[in-house]
Amino acid sequence: MKSRRIAVVLLLCLMIFTAACSNNTTKGTDTGTNPTGTAGGTSKPVVKEPIDISFMSFMALDVFPPSEGRAVDMIKEKFQANIKSQFIPVADFGDKVSVLIASGDVPDVVSWGGMESTFIKFARQGAFLPIDDYIDKYESLKAVPEHVWDQLRIDGKIYSIPSYGSSHVFTMIIRQDWLDNLNLKMPTNYEELKQVAIAFTKNDPDGNKKNDTLGFSVYSNIGPEARAGAYWSQAWYHKDADGQYIPGIIGPGRKEIIEMYADAYAQGAVTKDFAVVTIDQAYKEFYSGKSGIFLGTPRGMSEPDYLALLKAQPKAVVASVPYFVAPDGSQGSALGLGYNGFTAISGKLKDQPEKIEKILEIMDFGRKWIPVQDRTPQNADFDWLYGNEGTGYTMQNGKAVLQPAYEKNAPFHYMLQRHEPYTPWAPNDDANQYSTSQYDSKEMQEFIAKIEEMERTSNKTPYADPSRGILTETQAKKGLELQEFIIGEQIKMISGARPITEWDKMVDEWKSRGGADWIKEMNAEIKEREGKK
Repeated sequence: MKSRRIAVVLLLCLMIFTAACSNNTTKGTDTGTNPTGTAGGTSKPVVKEPIDISFMSFMALDVFPPSEGRAVDMIKEKFQANIKSQFIPVADFGDKVSVLIASGDVPDVVSWGGMESTFIKFARQGAFLPIDDYIDKYESLKAVPEHVWDQLRIDGKIYSIPSYGSSHVFTMIIRQDWLDNLNLKMPTNYEELKQVAIAFTKNDPDGNKKNDTLGFSVYSNIGPEARAGAYWSQAWYHKDADGQYIPGIIGPGRKEIIEMYADAYAQGAVTKDFAVVTIDQAYKEFYSGKSGIFLGTPRGMSEPDYLALLKAQPKAVVASVPYFVAPDGSQGSALGLGYNGFTAISGKLKDQPEKIEKILEIMDFGRKWIPVQDRTPQNADFDWLYGNEGTGYTMQNGKAVLQPAYEKNAPFHYMLQRHEPYTPWAPNDDANQYSTSQYDSKEMQEFIAKIEEMERTSNKTPYADPSRGILTETQAKKGLELQEFIIGEQIKMISGARPITEWDKMVDEWKSRGGADWIKEMNAEIKEREGKK
């Protein structure tokens, strides 16, 4: 009898202990996986409270996405996260975010347009979180090329996550039909290019019996710079006698370009008033059929302007000039930035790993690569990002077209990166298939396909500029002044107001104005960056 009473007491104690543990588990956990009893004897998962994430970004649109709505609810349901967004007009963003950060009220996630002194200053002050330890944990971060990460390092650490941007740069495009009409070959060096430009000016390439054509469309900052490869670009590609990198604007490749322009200008093959002509004016000059050499790139070209050229001159054929082989044997472009703005996470979250991981989970999903041919309603992830077919977008001619009021229905606005429509991190530039994904007409697709093919076949040794992402003290203080001086002197050389023979003297003048300090500082920063990788 005594042993029976002991057993009952032990059973009661066990029941009390189990109930206490059950109550503690229900109240204390946030995993959302522990069961809790119900009156009916069944169990159900504990609903996990959404994590609040504040997000600030900038926009150039007239209609901003609302802070609440269908898209925000979709994210809350999918990720158990409550995105509290604030979209600021791009013109006001810099001042607004600077005030918030200076006051210590940093949003959890902040978009930024690019690497600049303000961001660097705030990162060094601890306003943003280093994300180096997270890169290998997320596929879309592992896919970022090293040359992009290099641009984002501050004192050896990475404080930002880049949004995808093509590494394509502007290259030369040329009137292939004019070449054919004059029995000329595609130029492969600057001497040949100059002769083609002069022939375009003097030999009636369009066959209208009028003296109304021109070789180069050139505008006030000496564009399109006859861009034929990294060797001739403004990248820090060349080195001086001391083995120090120098900016391309004073390098031997640039000298070759200025010499070519000067010769062409003397023959009337360059826009006469190029020193005051804007890029828009030069653009119209080419697309109205007046000039034969300009610039192009796979992404962001104007389809209406190209179609207008074809309407005015139905026999017009525009081709892409392959990169020239440089004296050192290289053949390829100086890579573009490869990113389009970035996102930073608040340094205040350093002791909140769960929140950091939730932010990165959302970002990683929004950055996930979906092949162009799979961007249809049949792909559940794409359909979700665009707000579902019929609500956020419709399919037209095989492409997703955003619907009116998509701002409140498409989750991609709130995925904690830049505000553009879906821009995944592409495995390479070619995968974007810009010719078919961005353009509608057969004519435009064929034109852009030529540029893409040129990039595939002649961009053999693309060059990552080691100066990218570095802002030195002299550059910050005198960079614009130095650029204006050197461009001004080079304009004089093209127009004949200053002889090319004074090139070295001009470079010495540039150095004396602060250029020498810039070179010294830049090389020190490049060396330090390489040592910290």
